[in-house]
Amino acid sequence: MVSLTMGPRVGLLSLTEHLEAPLLSKRTGSAPIADCTLEPMTSNTPSTTSEPEVCVVELAAGLPSVSALEPHSAVFSWQALERVPPGLTPVYAIELQQLESADSNPSSNWVSVYKGDALSCKVDELKSGRRYAVRLCVAAESSDSDSPDGGLEVRVANSDNVFFHTPATVPSAIQPPALAQRARNALKVTDPQNVLPPDALVSGTNPLIWSALQLKWNVPEDPGGVFELTYVLQVSPAPIGLEDRRAFQGFVEVYSGPERSFKVLRLQPGVRYTSRVQAINAMGEGPFSLCSAYTTQATVPAPPEVPQVQTASSTTLTLQWSPPPDNGSPIICYCLERDDGAGGDFSHVYAGPNTLHVVKGLRPGTQYRFRLRADNDEGKSMWSGTTTLSTGAAPPDSPVSLQVVTVGRTSATLAWRAPDDDGGSKVVAFEVELQAKSRAATTCMGPDWLKIFEGEAHACTINSLRPGCAYRVRVRARNGAGWGQWALPVDLTTAADAPEAPLSLQPASCFATTIVITWAPPRHDGGAKVHTYRMEMASADCLCGRCPHAMGAPQPHGAPPYPGAPPQQPQAGIQGYPGAPPPPPPHAAAGCAPHRPTLCPAHTPLAVYAGETVGAELRHLQPGCRYIFRVQAVNAQGASAWTDWAAGATTPDAPVTPGPPAVTGVAATALMLSWQVPPGQGAPVTHFTVEAAPLPAVPGVLLGPPGSVCIIGDPRVTSSLGFRLAYRGTVPACEVRGLEPYNAYAFRLCAHNDVGPSPWSLCAAAITAHAPPTCPQSLSAQAASSFKIVLCWAPPERDFGAPVMSYTVEAAPAPRPGRDGAKPGGGANAAWTHAYTGPACACAAEGLSPGRSYQFRVRAANGIGCGPFTPPLTATTLPAPPSAPGRPIVSARTSSGFRARWDEPEHTYGALVTSYVLELCVAGGVGEASGSAPGAWAVAYNGPEAAAKLSGLQPATRYLLRAAAVNAAGQGPFGEAEAVGTTLLPPQPPSQLEVAEVAEQQQAPSGSAAGSASWADLAAAETAAVSIVWQEPAAAAAHAGVLGYEVVAAPRPGSDVGCAPGGGVARMTVAGRRCEARLEGLALGCQYGVRVRAVGVDAAGHSGWTEEVAFATPAVQPDAEVSSPGGGGAAGAGGAAQRVAAGAKGAAKKLAKKQAATAAATAVSAAAACGSSDEAAATTTAAANGGQAGGRTRAKPTAAAARVAAAVTTVAAKTRRKPTLVERMVDETPPAVGRCTEVVVRCVFGPAWRRDHSRLLRIARSLFCWTLGLVVLAFAVYWVVSNQNRAGPGL
Repeated sequence: MVSLTMGPRVGLLSLTEHLEAPLLSKRTGSAPIADCTLEPMTSNTPSTTSEPEVCVVELAAGLPSVSALEPHSAVFSWQALERVPPGLTPVYAIELQQLESADSNPSSNWVSVYKGDALSCKVDELKSGRRYAVRLCVAAESSDSDSPDGGLEVRVANSDNVFFHTPATVPSAIQPPALAQRARNALKVTDPQNVLPPDALVSGTNPLIWSALQLKWNVPEDPGGVFELTYVLQVSPAPIGLEDRRAFQGFVEVYSGPERSFKVLRLQPGVRYTSRVQAINAMGEGPFSLCSAYTTQATVPAPPEVPQVQTASSTTLTLQWSPPPDNGSPIICYCLERDDGAGGDFSHVYAGPNTLHVVKGLRPGTQYRFRLRADNDEGKSMWSGTTTLSTGAAPPDSPVSLQVVTVGRTSATLAWRAPDDDGGSKVVAFEVELQAKSRAATTCMGPDWLKIFEGEAHACTINSLRPGCAYRVRVRARNGAGWGQWALPVDLTTAADAPEAPLSLQPASCFATTIVITWAPPRHDGGAKVHTYRMEMASADCLCGRCPHAMGAPQPHGAPPYPGAPPQQPQAGIQGYPGAPPPPPPHAAAGCAPHRPTLCPAHTPLAVYAGETVGAELRHLQPGCRYIFRVQAVNAQGASAWTDWAAGATTPDAPVTPGPPAVTGVAATALMLSWQVPPGQGAPVTHFTVEAAPLPAVPGVLLGPPGSVCIIGDPRVTSSLGFRLAYRGTVPACEVRGLEPYNAYAFRLCAHNDVGPSPWSLCAAAITAHAPPTCPQSLSAQAASSFKIVLCWAPPERDFGAPVMSYTVEAAPAPRPGRDGAKPGGGANAAWTHAYTGPACACAAEGLSPGRSYQFRVRAANGIGCGPFTPPLTATTLPAPPSAPGRPIVSARTSSGFRARWDEPEHTYGALVTSYVLELCVAGGVGEASGSAPGAWAVAYNGPEAAAKLSGLQPATRYLLRAAAVNAAGQGPFGEAEAVGTTLLPPQPPSQLEVAEVAEQQQAPSGSAAGSASWADLAAAETAAVSIVWQEPAAAAAHAGVLGYEVVAAPRPGSDVGCAPGGGVARMTVAGRRCEARLEGLALGCQYGVRVRAVGVDAAGHSGWTEEVAFATPAVQPDAEVSSPGGGGAAGAGGAAQRVAAGAKGAAKKLAKKQAATAAATAVSAAAACGSSDEAAATTTAAANGGQAGGRTRAKPTAAAARVAAAVTTVAAKTRRKPTLVERMVDETPPAVGRCTEVVVRCVFGPAWRRDHSRLLRIARSLFCWTLGLVVLAFAVYWVVSNQNRAGPGL
């Protein structure tokens, strides 16, 4: 059934030519009519009547089918819509709706899950175990290219609803369990469910502490289609009593049921538990949720274990214990208590974080009870069980009443009583120890305690003691527990006796007149203090000749002749030294050992010292003499024996103080001194030292004449002088140099030998001679004008005793860096000239150049001579306006302006040029006399550049230009004026351009002398020619005259010129004032436009083009052939090439192509040999158009001829070399920069730089590449060698 609905004025419409079956199927579903939506289809074709006529076609979509049904996806397919009118394309859409129950009907909330032109689709993200309704919607859309005729509207009804169920599956994952509540509880010692292990129950009333967590969770997002779910909750670690039920990954199931919350009990306090939940339905177990972790609430610690004994003594116990479980809160303190040892109450012993404690203050052999408790932030734990610990037995106390009964010179008797407390065990023995206190006793027995008695007796006697020595004794007792403490020591002293002999008698130090003798006290003073030491001395020389030390052999050379004597060294002194060291003893026998010193019977010992001090100093002895000494000690009991003789000798002394030096010669900066050699005092004088010091000037006192003055005997005067070394040597005379002229100096002398220097002599004063003065001071210069500098200075600091008589001033131009070959301030090579001589301290230097720097120096002169010059002082005159710049140079002249440049001024006079002023005035017209009076000057340019571009001038006008430079001092004079004129304007364009005649033209080949016979049978070419005329432009005073005309005929757009040379454009130049032209060689059958412009005289330029005049050439005749005379040379060769390519056939055609290539090569050579680009272009054009200029050819040239012409044009274009970068830098930059650049280029490449610079640059580039390669190669070799050296010789 076809339902047609017509609009106004609707007539019958027959669709039999389009439709063969009903377009709307019968509705089978029970869905309401509102669900079946018809989507209208409109046409974009406008109606031709005044009122639109619409034809509505109704169609129905087929039922979709469901396949590949899975829990979360389904595949839908359907039949294509039939009877769709031509020009329309069906678009299918699948709409889906989830139903709440099995008997519910779809609502209007449809969801589109697919839209397209395919006949099937797959829909994902469905829920398992759910009921869905699906329907198919179709819309007919028109295509872009074809649309149905007339007002046709197509409406497609939706399909009926199709219902399906997705298969049920296991539930999806649940969100992690959430914490609802924390709890803590105490479980008494009962276990009705028998879930706790036996060791978890403790005796008594101590509760077991545990915590709980209330967990909750949500329903899974997808229950799997089955809404009766069972939940399984697992936790890790296992709760108390469930440790044996651990499952995979350490989780333990604590709940299984339909509830969505559960309180997990029997959890350890303060422990972090991890939980997860799983949903189970009839289809199976779903996945576990993600894990969530929560920490249980902390509580008090568990009761600790009883403390254990680590070490024990009679008064202390070291206890240690293990930390109990802290139940989630760290233990911060332990409390330890004990009783009093008699079963009384507990008392506090220790409170702290340590698990080890030493209990002190206990009684030996006593039992004590201990208990322990642990505390944390949650509270205190229960007390641990009590433990009983005992202390051990103790040694006895020390004996009492230790005393000395009797004391002799070598023995003593001791007695004591048993200790009051035996420590719980009987005393079985006593021990006595002795310790020496006196130094004599310590030497024999040492400083340690010595055991002298052990037994049961309560008394003992000590023998072998030293007389007069102090000792200390002590005693202790021993029982079954060990030795007790020592009793307090008791001191005893034996009876006194005479002392022993002193020790270590020897000379400590020997001087020229003094010997210091030292000895040590006796080892034992006999028990009485030594109150006196006696010393005797005698000469060591033998007078009788029978003494052992005189008869024995002497020591080897250089060894001391007796103990304590200094080593003998070779002596070298000045000739005439008064006195020499004593000769060595006779009877030499090398290698013999020295004899002990003895007293010669001829000498009587002399008592030289008696005193309490240990040591003596013997003075007023003779230098270089040998002596022997002995000593004894005396106390209240008597004197000791004498010591053995000890030898000593005095040493040489420094020389005697020399006399003051004498002045033997005087100069301005030097003095000659001499002196007498002093006695050497036991050693020869080796050298002398002279020191000099300037004497300070005394106000109001003038120096006397040069030479020796006096001897300074007052040491207060010389003590403040700053002496410095002037001479050191062996000669008793010297010359002291480097002194100040006419100045007083003091000199002192010192003599040296191997012992040391002598005292300084008295100072001798002397005055140096006169000298020229020093240089003047405070030289200053002030510029007074551009030509004058005023100089001032102060007198010299010193005139050296001769007054200044005159001053001399010299001047020289200051060197300019880079120009005069010297550095600034260098006056060594300056050309100094005399500027002034006189007694005054000021002068003026005149006649100087403005803005120029000069150097000045001054020196003073007295009766002795001229002093040195001052350091050069640089001063600059005031700047002046610069000199006139160069004459302007004009370039790039036009009718309205030109470009002018000028040279910088020769002199800037001390200030840089900051700007230039260019003035302009009208000198008259170009045709006027050059001597006419100029107009007023006007500033045309003011700026820093030495070039300017002037515009806006009158054409054909003569101007005068002049330039001036400006610096900080002002504007300088104007330079020489330059006359220049602007050019004429280009001529006006021609007028009245007309086409006089357009005609066909036949060209016959003429050929060259060598090839004219070979082209006799070629056909003539057909072209067109046009004759045009125009009117000469009107004459005007400001416009240039006409030198000639340029005529151009170009094809109009859309014209087909084929392979015509130059694109069919014809150009012609008409010389003179002739106003007609004939253009030939135009393509037939084309539209052309022709235009003309005038060429001005004197390079005035071209006029504008006339308006283009259009014309058409005659049409092409297929069999028409024309002939015309041709040219020769390159054109003949090109024409021959075209005629060969066009007229030959078969084998002749191949030969013609070879001849055409030969002709093209000849044309290329001719083009390359042209001297200019215009000649090359003419030659190229002749070669390209040779076929038109000679012989008979067709109207359109061949493709080979066109390629030959293009090749010739390319070669001609390549013969004109493009300017290089260096040439563009010189030619295209501003004039001033261009000149500087050209000078640099000439210096680098030579005068012929335009020809040679490219080659030189290529050579330089090659050298640079080679150098760079060698450097890289050398660096690589160096790197390899360095690595091998660092790696070592083994590689």
